[in-house]
Amino acid sequence: MKSPTSKYKICIVSDHLSGGGAERCSALLSLFFEQKNCEVHHVIVQDKIEYAYAGNVLNLGKLKKDPISIWDRVHRFFVLFTFLRKNTFDFIIDTRVKNRQWQEFFIFKFIYNATTLIIVHSYMTELYFPNSKILARTIFSKCASIISVSNEIKNKIQAQYGYKSVCTIYNPIDLEAIAIESLKEIESPSNYILAVGNMHVAVKQIDHLLECYKNSMFPQQNIKLLLIGEGILRQHYEKMSSDLHLEDQVLFMGHVENPFPYYKNAIFTILTSKNEGFPTVLLESLACGTPVISYDCFSGPNEIIKDKHNGLLVENQNKIKLTEAMNTMITNKELYLHCKTNAKISVESFALEHIGSKWLDLFKTIKHEHKNY
Repeated sequence: MKSPTSKYKICIVSDHLSGGGAERCSALLSLFFEQKNCEVHHVIVQDKIEYAYAGNVLNLGKLKKDPISIWDRVHRFFVLFTFLRKNTFDFIIDTRVKNRQWQEFFIFKFIYNATTLIIVHSYMTELYFPNSKILARTIFSKCASIISVSNEIKNKIQAQYGYKSVCTIYNPIDLEAIAIESLKEIESPSNYILAVGNMHVAVKQIDHLLECYKNSMFPQQNIKLLLIGEGILRQHYEKMSSDLHLEDQVLFMGHVENPFPYYKNAIFTILTSKNEGFPTVLLESLACGTPVISYDCFSGPNEIIKDKHNGLLVENQNKIKLTEAMNTMITNKELYLHCKTNAKISVESFALEHIGSKWLDLFKTIKHEHKNY
């Protein structure tokens, strides 16, 4: 039962609490909700926890066996079913990727038993919705709202699936925590540019970045390229770096627990993704006072970057223009300093307190609508 003093009782369902912007968003929201006198619970599917969070955790990942059997899956469904019925949640916020359509049909129709909201964290909406529009609308017919993390995602969901109850709430950042963490000492080159992202899939297009770096003025000026991130493609990128004779200029840092000092000390942070959702990397860099460069990819960068104000927005997938933008950042000192001066203030609207308040407003609206209904 919900504590009589709690404003809302909330269950946040995530793939895990480690490694990505979607998961960091779940963790930050839980901290905000607890500060606002809400009771928070997490359900995670994979046994991976890295970020600071508030509330209790039901870790379904710990129940997984190798190899996974049908009975193992049924057992975890039963544990989740029992957990949700032992608790009376006001809201279930589901942030997971949903690529097993019949599994999702079962979860949303027979397991979830509270007002449900889903967050779509990627422009690749096929990760969240089945190809069949009829099935997509059937599975999520009882969702109170679909939350997109960018306006471009919102427009795509409405156009592709015909949903009406879609709104945009951006990913939050904790400006105070970032400011503190960014001051910690690190060992790094004196001059470098930075890219941050996982290397599990090719969507981050580190190959584009390596090629553009090779063709830029940076290697000749001994300005290094630091890559933070880990994944199965790391060896491929290391080989590419070697083939381009960049092994002394490109530094693979692997997984870094605290990336904020690296953001703070970088000349700029660069994003070369094929697509995004709402790239937290850009927000975090700007919060550390460091300008950014990004492809104008779908989706998110053009809702964060004001071209020539806090960074440079480059024609999507144009490697020649990207190389030119990189060079501009070190040849045009006036433009660079202008972008650096504006960096922190440009992301104040994404502060946790501001974004969290939008969630509380949404809860209030939904409760009011349901009461009237």
